[in-house]
Amino acid sequence: MRAARNRFASIPARTSRRSSTKRAGPARRTFPSPESPIRSRELELLAGIASQARLAITNAGSFATLERTFLSTVEALANALEAKDSYTSSHARWICDMSIEVGRELGLDAVQLKRVELGALFHDIGKIGIPASILMKPGPLTVEERSMIEQHPELGERILAPIDQLEAVRPIVRACHERYDGLGYPDGLEADEIPLEARIIFACDAFHAMTTDRPYREALTVEEAFRRLTSAAGTQFDPVVVEVCLRVLKQPPPAAD
Repeated sequence: MRAARNRFASIPARTSRRSSTKRAGPARRTFPSPESPIRSRELELLAGIASQARLAITNAGSFATLERTFLSTVEALANALEAKDSYTSSHARWICDMSIEVGRELGLDAVQLKRVELGALFHDIGKIGIPASILMKPGPLTVEERSMIEQHPELGERILAPIDQLEAVRPIVRACHERYDGLGYPDGLEADEIPLEARIIFACDAFHAMTTDRPYREALTVEEAFRRLTSAAGTQFDPVVVEVCLRVLKQPPPAAD
């Protein structure tokens, strides 16, 4: 008996991107025997498969381009913040790492943790719109200066508004100074009205601010910061978040390799 032989038909698929054209490889179909004719309907089907493959490859390339653009935008925003206030930049990086650890302990999933990460990174981005003379003032703020400072969550939300990929992060940035008892700003949200990601960032933000030297005061001791976090649980901060935050902060550092 003679072994069966298969025949193939191939249609090249090309993806075009502005001035360049790129070969994506052939779309191929197998026909069972040399005697079976390749009908026009099968060629049409093959052409359709090639077209769908071309679209898929083009869309994948476009998505990669969007991702690169998004990451570049994030980097540019972070650099702008660092140029404005180096404390705010390093402060944001610490809060980002700490907030992720607290989020993990609270059982957040990967999507929520990504929102925590980006929210923490940008929670103070609105300070770009606040005069440095106010941000770095060594003494107490006036009522007018305090009012300006309290505008920065709304400014941050507006700065991020043109970036579609940060749509889910904007409410977090806006809510990062809302208090659990409803006495925060800018919207007076309370308890579960405040996004969980923002409640996490708020507690971590407060601890780091208390334990860092600022122009208007020296850093508090870690023990005093722990005491103040505990005493403000249920009023300023989400009590569950404070409990987890303190547990994470009190964990011994990982052993060096």
